[in-house]
Amino acid sequence: MTKYAIIGAGIAGISAAEAIRENDHDGEILLINGEKAPPYCRPLIVEVLRGERPFDAIHLRDPDWYEARNITLINGDPVSEFNPVDKTLVLNSGQEIKCGKILIATGSKPFTPPIKGLDVVPYHTLYCADDIERLKSECKSGSKALLVGVGLIGLQALASLVELGVEVSAVELMPKIMPLLLDLKAAKYAEAELEKHGVRVQTGTGVSELKTNGAGYLALTDKDEEIEFDFLVMATGMRPDLELVEGTAIEIDRGIVVSAEMETSIEGIYAAGDITVYNNSIEGRPEIHAHWVNAYRQGRIAGHNMAGGNSGAYEPVFLNSLKVFDLPIVTIGASRLDETDNAQVFVTEAPDRPSYKRFVIRDGVMIAATFVNDVEGAGVYHDLIRDKVDIGEVIESLFKLGLEGIEFLYKHHDDEIRGNVDWPLSMSQIEWFEKDHSRTRWGKKGDAR
Repeated sequence: MTKYAIIGAGIAGISAAEAIRENDHDGEILLINGEKAPPYCRPLIVEVLRGERPFDAIHLRDPDWYEARNITLINGDPVSEFNPVDKTLVLNSGQEIKCGKILIATGSKPFTPPIKGLDVVPYHTLYCADDIERLKSECKSGSKALLVGVGLIGLQALASLVELGVEVSAVELMPKIMPLLLDLKAAKYAEAELEKHGVRVQTGTGVSELKTNGAGYLALTDKDEEIEFDFLVMATGMRPDLELVEGTAIEIDRGIVVSAEMETSIEGIYAAGDITVYNNSIEGRPEIHAHWVNAYRQGRIAGHNMAGGNSGAYEPVFLNSLKVFDLPIVTIGASRLDETDNAQVFVTEAPDRPSYKRFVIRDGVMIAATFVNDVEGAGVYHDLIRDKVDIGEVIESLFKLGLEGIEFLYKHHDDEIRGNVDWPLSMSQIEWFEKDHSRTRWGKKGDAR
């Protein structure tokens, strides 16, 4: 009987435990949670901060779920020592555990850049359950906050603070907000929405120094501007939590390097979630796929393979759905790229609405799609990017007449999957096309390739 240990009880760890039990009904499963709070949905802690949900409502699973699957959940006793070669663990309590298979799913932790005065001025992060109570105590109506970093986590923090009556100033070192998600124009729409809600955002600006200022604090930016604030929130990104594996034989390249089956460089040791680095097939480089859905999928794949199942290979596509106050945004694929060498870019926008859509095609395959405000049908584009559908012969057809072709493709997505599709009458001058399902390619009707 195999003994499995899962280090980390976020969504990657939970989904791995679930997949292991689906394949191995008898093996012992230990799910080791370093936090005292039972496993919870980390992206929803902002709703707890705003008072929209009690903390109990964001638990990933009820206690009965673990019991029903014979999964031993250990809360508040993190792993302090790890020997991947011998497959042994030591917990903070001193308990030693030897396993047959181990999954590392310790996720990421906040990264704080060196800033002069940061050792003097207290700051908050928005990452775990303990952060919520500390930050909530600062959120008094009319108080002033400085937010450093406007990525996805920074945006969530910012919106929550504003809704709690806090006046927020924000600085982002990159030339655009949400630099890992948005192209420059999409970022401008998001920034305008922030300003509409009273948030002053400075991009292309860092904080050079922090200091006390009477009862409050003062920040000096790279552009020699002073910003007064009552409390500081650092949202300058996340880094894989590699503390357990640094110095071991496990291969690391910013994160833990894994195969398509989520196995590390040591047989029997797997990794999943924000701690891993895996090839970005669109941009052609290894990358950390820090995303809730990807963590869930990686955990499932790891669990199946740990227990001898067949999960298929991990092939990620970046998909983010978010709201900037009242402005919905969906990004898919390499949406952050502003410079798109050897690619065609199709844009439609209506600034007064506002509405913005951007599609990037390279070598006949869609590699990015961005939707601002008009987000209907985004899932279809996710499928086109994920399946690497070759639409090279119909690109001009798809994007003629205000994107009528691509909208038609969305409306008839079921037909696209099942077989032939005829274009709208307004595009009758264009030859019909059909899908060759064996090659995920569009070709001329009667000559599909």
